[in-house]
Amino acid sequence: MTRPTTHAPADFPALLAQLDTIRPLLLSEAPDSERLRRPTPAVQDALRDSGVLRLTVPAELGGLDASPLQTLEVMEKLSHTDASLGWLVRALTSETATAAAHLGDEAVAELFTAGADPLVAGQSASFTGRAVRVTGGYRVSGVWQFAPGVSMATHLNLSATVEGSGERVVCLVPRSAVRISDNWDMLGLRATASLDYRAEDVLVEDAYVYGIGPGNARRGRPANRLSPALSAGLHQAAWSQGVGRRMLDELRELTLRKDPAQESPVTSDEFFGEFARHFSHVRGTMALLRETWRENESTLSTGARLSDEQETMSRLACSLAGRTAVEISQLVHRFAGARVMRDGVLQRFFRDSHAGSQHRGSSHIVTQKCGRMLSGTLPAGAHWGFFDLVVPEHSAVDA
Repeated sequence: MTRPTTHAPADFPALLAQLDTIRPLLLSEAPDSERLRRPTPAVQDALRDSGVLRLTVPAELGGLDASPLQTLEVMEKLSHTDASLGWLVRALTSETATAAAHLGDEAVAELFTAGADPLVAGQSASFTGRAVRVTGGYRVSGVWQFAPGVSMATHLNLSATVEGSGERVVCLVPRSAVRISDNWDMLGLRATASLDYRAEDVLVEDAYVYGIGPGNARRGRPANRLSPALSAGLHQAAWSQGVGRRMLDELRELTLRKDPAQESPVTSDEFFGEFARHFSHVRGTMALLRETWRENESTLSTGARLSDEQETMSRLACSLAGRTAVEISQLVHRFAGARVMRDGVLQRFFRDSHAGSQHRGSSHIVTQKCGRMLSGTLPAGAHWGFFDLVVPEHSAVDA
């Protein structure tokens, strides 16, 4: 197989340095990206040239094959710069890497040829579509929602359930094969262009159909072969950390600009106490994430599966990171006054933090389910499914 030409840096430190280099551009373009509801052309070019979009693509295909801890660092860094951009990049990198790791050699050879730069968007873990088996492939129909990065993608994932067998498959198609709805008019994460899309009896050849999950991965390091739920949780946690830390940084700058003699809310003793408490939550959650994923990497590198406790702690850390970001946004609303009401960085991050908190992987329901698992009160055999707890006889625990 021909190794593709790629803009990706030769190593991880080089990527971090490149992200520092393009940070001023990303900051300056953020308002225009929000207005356009997608990254500006300059931002799109900068992202492609930086190599970040191949962060977790297997090394044999020209990617960095980044570890979970490296992914955590990059996504936190990008989300601190621009919450919407971090959200979009986490989705594009994850979906592109999933296709690269799971597709057969024939499709990979066609997609990842020299000079090619495929980008995949869509939903590879939401099997709302319907697939009908035909000679040589499947005919797929369905509607999928919330696909960040559609504006940059070359291909889309269609996750579907096969009629008759109930098998879950992911079908990769060119963006031109689906109908995209320009319906992204949300309170937050406006620059992500997380559009809905529809497929109507689209024929997908077998070469572009794959099963998802660590057991179906064909490429990439063992430590990077995560289930869709764990991968989503890792990215979500990193995003929440970056967003929360940025809001605290903005509050600190606002405090430094105020004269204590003016008795501003952000120079009050009450504010300083709350600021310290939330600061410690961000640091504590990051420490938990690093400890959890360090242990996960060690286990996965041996080829073993994560224990129930390791899976639970991964999901719990993600949920706690999301809750921390929302609590910091409430601190912003309480003390920043008109700053959060006016158009600007604080308002944008305030809105984005609340929009991102709606993600299934970081909701308070996840914390409840983690508590059930960690308390030992579930019957023997209970385990994590795709996103839910599954008890014996394969019935999901009620939310």
